[in-house]
Amino acid sequence: MEKKKKTNYLTVIAGLVLISLVCLVLYIVREYYAISSLQKQYTQTTEASGYKYHCAFITNSVTAFWDSTFEAAREEGIPENIYVEDFGKNLDLSYTTNELLKMATAARVDAIIMEANDDYSTTQLMNKAMDAGIAVSTIYRDNMNSERYSYTGVNNVTIGYDYGALALKYADASDSNVMIILDSQEDDAESRLLVSGIGKALEEQHRDMKLDTMKLNNSNTFEVEESIREYLKNHLDETDIVICTTLQQTQSISQIAVDMNYVGDFKIIGSYQNDSVLEYLSSGVISANIVIDAAQMGKRAVDNLAEYLEYGHTSDYSQVDVHTLEQEDAIRLLNARQAEAESETGKEAE
Repeated sequence: MEKKKKTNYLTVIAGLVLISLVCLVLYIVREYYAISSLQKQYTQTTEASGYKYHCAFITNSVTAFWDSTFEAAREEGIPENIYVEDFGKNLDLSYTTNELLKMATAARVDAIIMEANDDYSTTQLMNKAMDAGIAVSTIYRDNMNSERYSYTGVNNVTIGYDYGALALKYADASDSNVMIILDSQEDDAESRLLVSGIGKALEEQHRDMKLDTMKLNNSNTFEVEESIREYLKNHLDETDIVICTTLQQTQSISQIAVDMNYVGDFKIIGSYQNDSVLEYLSSGVISANIVIDAAQMGKRAVDNLAEYLEYGHTSDYSQVDVHTLEQEDAIRLLNARQAEAESETGKEAE
């Protein structure tokens, strides 16, 4: 009996080892395929375009904000003789930031502009790329522990202060509870800086408000919607102001407020800008939004890269402009778009 148990145990161990080896082989094959594809793509691209430098633009965020950032970076690179590529976009599979970082290094690009994080493994890969002579910079999210040459983005204390100032502008005298929804993909230290900026704005106006926070995974739309819906069901009476720090949060809470007839029960201070956000702002569902200049961020990142490639140094930090978007701004923008659309329709009719 004991012998049979031992045999079964060894069989299970052997099976697990075999499965592990198969997974390892599949991972190596996947990595090899991706790197080979990117190296081939890189060679064809640089030869066909004639650009002097090739820059890999790396982000795992798929939003209109990042589309605007990349497009501005790509256009800014043209006169600087820099080909800015949305790295990995044309591959059949999706890859993590670290995997794309490995591929860009293996493809021997000249530069990398990336939305970073503070993971130790990411830091090591960034440093490895710098050691290989690749100019690595960060955009929007930084990694201060790495050897990156520059960061282009916003100061979280400053943007937090702006959120707080808007919350105060739209707060009633009786408002005392503020819920801040943070992005779980953001580093804890950065989140704390943002919250401290909000607190600073409230303290300066001597408003004694309770600040609560929750972190949601911005890449999971369902999780964001369900978490916000559940929170409002249980805490609506004690919620005066909600500050959303991502576009996904802003869109989700606005739609929930409309669907569940919560409009007017609390104020929404949102983030970023797209067509649906403009509609929510114009109708008063959202009180105001903080908008980071995505195009400016892309341009400045490439300008810093061009300076670094030419002189070997550039600014360690480039701050991007932030502005507010309120109801009258949204109405003006929507009217301008409608007028433009009507003008185009009239031209087509002619």
